Amino acid sequence: MKIKKTVLMIISFCLLIIFLFPLVIMIYTSFIPQGNMTNIVKEYYLNDFEAGYMSVIKRTITPLGNTDYSLVKESPTSTQSLKIESTGERNPGIKMIGATRDLRKVKTFNFWLKVETPEIDNGYVRFEDVNGKFQDIPFKLEKRDQWEEIIINKKALDEEKLNLKYVTGISVVLNNEKDAFNVSFLIDDIKIYNQYPTLMNYVIVWTEDMFGRYIINSIIVSVTVVVANLLFSSMVAYAFARREFKGKNFLFGLILVTMMIPFQVTTIPIFMLMKNLNLLDTYWALILPQLVTPFGIFILKQYIEQLPIEIEQAAVVDGAGPFAVFFRIIMPLSSPALAVMGINTFITTWNDLFMPLILTSSREMRTAQVGLALYQQLTQLQWPYLMSATTIVGLPIMIAFLIFQKQIISGITAGSVKG
Repeated sequence: MKIKKTVLMIISFCLLIIFLFPLVIMIYTSFIPQGNMTNIVKEYYLNDFEAGYMSVIKRTITPLGNTDYSLVKESPTSTQSLKIESTGERNPGIKMIGATRDLRKVKTFNFWLKVETPEIDNGYVRFEDVNGKFQDIPFKLEKRDQWEEIIINKKALDEEKLNLKYVTGISVVLNNEKDAFNVSFLIDDIKIYNQYPTLMNYVIVWTEDMFGRYIINSIIVSVTVVVANLLFSSMVAYAFARREFKGKNFLFGLILVTMMIPFQVTTIPIFMLMKNLNLLDTYWALILPQLVTPFGIFILKQYIEQLPIEIEQAAVVDGAGPFAVFFRIIMPLSSPALAVMGINTFITTWNDLFMPLILTSSREMRTAQVGLALYQQLTQLQWPYLMSATTIVGLPIMIAFLIFQKQIISGITAGSVKG
C-alpha cells in the first residue's frame, strides 16, 4: 500500500512539473537580456579585431582626427589587436560606428587598452545618441606600456540626457594634455556585458508598448462584466429556481440552447448592433454583450435549487420582501457558486481576443489579449520582450485564482456530501 502511495505521489509530482514547465520557461525567459532560454546573451563583442581584414574593420571603426590604425599580432586575450598611431593630435582615438545599439540593459562597457606613450595617463569614452547628444565618461590609466582593462559602468551614464535606446556611436579617446607629438596605443576586446537577470524587459514593455493602457482596459471590462454577471445572472437564476411563471421551462431551455450556438454566429449581429448604436471602439461595445451569460444563469440556478427553501420562508414570515430575501439570504449562501462563476467569467472575459479585435480599432481601446497578439507580430524574434508581455497579461489571472481558490474549491465540492 505504501509503495502504491509513493508511486502515486511521484507520478503526481512529475505531472505537476510537466504542467508548470511552460510557465517556468515563460517567466524565466522574461528576465533574459537577449536571446532565449537555450542561448542567453550575457555578453557580446562590439569588436575583437580577429577578423583579420582591414576592409571589414573600416566598416565599423573610424579614426578621430589625424589618426591611422592597423592590425598587430598582440593581444591580452586572443591573437591580435588594433594599433592606433597619431601625429600631433590633441585627442586621438577611434569611434565605433554602424548599427544603432540599445544600451538600456547594459551592465558594463569593457575594453583592453595598452598606451605606449608615457605622457598620456587618462582618457574618456563618448556615447552619442540618435539626437546628437553625447556624454563623456572619463577613465584613468594605472599602468604604463601594459595591457589594462577599462570598465565603464552603466551607472555613470545619465539616462535623462542620453537616449540609451538609440546609441549611434561609441568613441574611445585619449587626453593628450602634454601635447605629445607622437601618440601610440593598442585596443582590443571591446565588449558589452548585459544585466542578468534583468527587469528592464518589463519596464520597456510596460512603458513603450502601451501595455499599461491595455491592462487597464482589460481590468475595466473584465471587472464590470463580472460584477454585472454576479448581479444580473443571479437574479435571473433566482427567478428560475424559486418563482413559478408561464413559459418558465421553455425560457430556461432557450437559455441552454444559446450555450450551444458558436460565438462566431453572433459576431456579425453584435457588430452591426454596436455600429448602429455608435458604440464601436468604446467600453460599452465590450461590456454590453456580456452583461448576462447563459453559463452563469445555469450554474447559479442549479446551486440555488439546492438551498433549503425553509430559510427563505422563515425570512418572509419575519417580514422580509423579495429583494431582502435575495440580497441578504440567497446571495450570501450562494457565495461558492458566485465565486466559481465570477472567476470563470473573469478568465473568459480577460482571455477574449476575437470580440475586442472586432469591436475596437484604436490602440487606446485595445485589451491585453489584442495588444499581446499584435505585439507578437512585431517581436517574433525578441523572446524576452514577448515573454515579459505574456507574463504581464497572465499575472491578473494568477492573482485572481490565488485570491478565490478557497471559494472555487468549496464551490466544486459543494453538494458532494449528503446529510
